[in-house]
Amino acid sequence: MTTKIRALMVASLALVASTAGAVDVREVVIPDSVGVAVEPAHQAHVLGEAIRDSQVKRTPTIWIVTEPSRTRALMPEEEARLDAIDAEAAEAARHVRTTLLFGFDKSSPAEWAALESSISDALRTGSVVKLVGHADDVGSDAYNQRLSENRAISVARYLIKRGVNKKNIKVAGRGKRDPVSIVDSSMNRRVEVDVVKAAGKTL
Repeated sequence: MTTKIRALMVASLALVASTAGAVDVREVVIPDSVGVAVEPAHQAHVLGEAIRDSQVKRTPTIWIVTEPSRTRALMPEEEARLDAIDAEAAEAARHVRTTLLFGFDKSSPAEWAALESSISDALRTGSVVKLVGHADDVGSDAYNQRLSENRAISVARYLIKRGVNKKNIKVAGRGKRDPVSIVDSSMNRRVEVDVVKAAGKTL
């Protein structure tokens, strides 16, 4: 008789003993082949142990694999992604951006102080200065287009007076398109200054 069958028989005896109530364990016949002897004084303990032993408890095996750190060559897509990140960072470093604000219907900014930090970069050899003028939404499209262009031109004249080569300045007007605020219209009356340094030039 296998161990599994023995365990099942012992468990059955325990069940009979627990449910019969008046049945004495001494009256229960256990085959000799089972190899289990139950004494009346120890019936609860012996049967209880048999029940626990019949329950097979298994826990899943957890494999922990540790490997020493090692270097490996980058895959082509990883190299391409890192190259793209480097190129984007290098391109961003070439740009020095400033915004000048203007009063209502004015072609000259309220002050030039915001532009001072960009002049040294604009004077570098190979730098290109992009000036884009903007206006608020008061007035016609045609009027605001001219106003935005005049604002960019006034900034260009200021830079030329400070020594920036006019051939390196590009001027454009966007009129009342591309507003940056729908709450504060004064933020839309502006010239965006973008000084693009020559490739390979750093601060």
